[in-house]
Amino acid sequence: MTEEQIIKKYEDLLRRYNILNRISEIVASTNELDKILRIILKGVTFGDGFGFNRAFLFLADQKIDHLKGKLAIGTETAEEAWKIWGEIQKKNYSLEEFLSQEKLIIEENLSLNERLKKITIPITSGKIIEQCLTNGNPVNIDLTLENPSPDINQFSDASLIENEILDLIKHPKFCIIPLISRTKKVGILIVDNKYNGREITKEDIIFLMMLGQFAASSIRNTIIYNELKENLNNLAKVNYQIKILKEYNENIIESVPLSMFAVDNNFNITACNKNFSDIMHISKYDLIGKNIKNFVIKINDFNLVDEISNVMADKKVEGFYKVKLEMNNIINESIYDLFLVMLKDSKNNINGVIGIIEDVTITVKLEKSLQEARRFAELGKFSATVAHEIRNPLVSIGGYANRIKRRYEERQEFDVNDAEVITSEIKRLEEILNDILDYASDKKVDFKVINLSEVLKYCLELAKIFAEQNNINISLLTGREFLDNQNLIINGSYDNLKQAFINVLNNALEASSSKQNVYFDTSIIEEFKQKWVEIKINNKSMIQNEKDLYKIFLPFYTTKIHGTGLGLTLTKKIIEEHSGNIDVESNSESGTTFIIKLPLIRIEDNI
Repeated sequence: MTEEQIIKKYEDLLRRYNILNRISEIVASTNELDKILRIILKGVTFGDGFGFNRAFLFLADQKIDHLKGKLAIGTETAEEAWKIWGEIQKKNYSLEEFLSQEKLIIEENLSLNERLKKITIPITSGKIIEQCLTNGNPVNIDLTLENPSPDINQFSDASLIENEILDLIKHPKFCIIPLISRTKKVGILIVDNKYNGREITKEDIIFLMMLGQFAASSIRNTIIYNELKENLNNLAKVNYQIKILKEYNENIIESVPLSMFAVDNNFNITACNKNFSDIMHISKYDLIGKNIKNFVIKINDFNLVDEISNVMADKKVEGFYKVKLEMNNIINESIYDLFLVMLKDSKNNINGVIGIIEDVTITVKLEKSLQEARRFAELGKFSATVAHEIRNPLVSIGGYANRIKRRYEERQEFDVNDAEVITSEIKRLEEILNDILDYASDKKVDFKVINLSEVLKYCLELAKIFAEQNNINISLLTGREFLDNQNLIINGSYDNLKQAFINVLNNALEASSSKQNVYFDTSIIEEFKQKWVEIKINNKSMIQNEKDLYKIFLPFYTTKIHGTGLGLTLTKKIIEEHSGNIDVESNSESGTTFIIKLPLIRIEDNI
């Protein structure tokens, strides 16, 4: 394969991954099942997408013994197909524009779609659909082959293919993709290239399976979500069905990533899910049947029972956004949105209240991070302005101070100590200037594959010099052998990371007194299938003011007599540029600990 072919291959892979990403983003923006199905099939058939001529979607019924035709995109004839492609090309739609169209672009598509919706296929043991949904493997069908290749799941035995499919497709080459979400059989996706004759490749099938897994999860989650909404309304209208639907509805409620509870008009808890019991720190079975007035539950400064009473009296929904919850004098550190809605029966009588609680902590943190980034940008502009304003006076002051010193040495006219103070202050101002310029700098970081162990060993050696001068001991909890024997390979900038770790080490040493220990710990952790290097730097001094703990990374914020207050701000900037994060903890028992995490590529033994 030539270099040009390799480049083209990887460009195609990148394009397809990008398409999958864009399809997923658009699908994530809606809970409408029909819209989700249209988006997925359009992505499969769009020319700049996966580029298949036709796509057919069948969904399993509730008992999973039949498949029902749900949606088709394509045409009955080649003439119609070329006409559609010509009009799409003429309109020059982007993928997002094409996927966002509410209607199928050309009316000729409707005939094939209407024919598919009339088809119901029984899932029969031994037939191709049953095999496909059981083993979860795609099937690349080519009825023209005598010796199909097992390497790409080729299949050519027409006797095992359902007649309904053969009558619908009327083409010897097509591919069946199973739609399975975890172990739940959702349906199948069928694609072909009836009109342009393009072969369905192994790479096509790989990306179709990726799309199929995402599609199955999206379809199933949407069905569950819509069923939940419908069942909650029916729960209030049809009381005699509660016993029959109880187990089914509980399973749905437990599947939703929300905390839910319901109380009757006497404030007795009639239902809740495990998420709610976890917030309460009480077993679900110890909550149901109990009166909610027996528990002290506060929404910020509001009492939950009072708010439930207001909903019952005013007959209106109440919502609380970004609040803290206090359960029996235990304040939960997470942040929540809470909604209280009326529970009505079929005669529109209010039989209680349903509470829905959503954890929005991550969203709030992201919003704060965005605000912080904007604030940092403004401070960066300010820093650059200040730096440029004081640069020229510094040059003049420096020259004048040197002249005073020189005249004193030559003519004994001035006190040399005064001149030394001036030059010393100029040097300090220049250091401040350099810090400000470093912080405001937007220069591109040169990332390379580096050995983090070497960076850490270098920084520790530098720190030990200061530590020995001040009778402070640096203790490596994992031992020096860990860094000597393990090469921690990451993607980063050696110089920038060196600056970051020296800043944190110096901060810990400056906060320590004589004969105290500074502890340095390195470990490997795994989060969300990603390995990280975690470095902890601890000193025994505690940050007394809790406000300082939250402001410690802000620009120009310092509790020291000397310093610009930019050291830890620059450190945070460097760590985040390396896709890592830095945090700080402080209490009377352990002192202050800086925790730095950086994504790890691999570990190499240093032999």
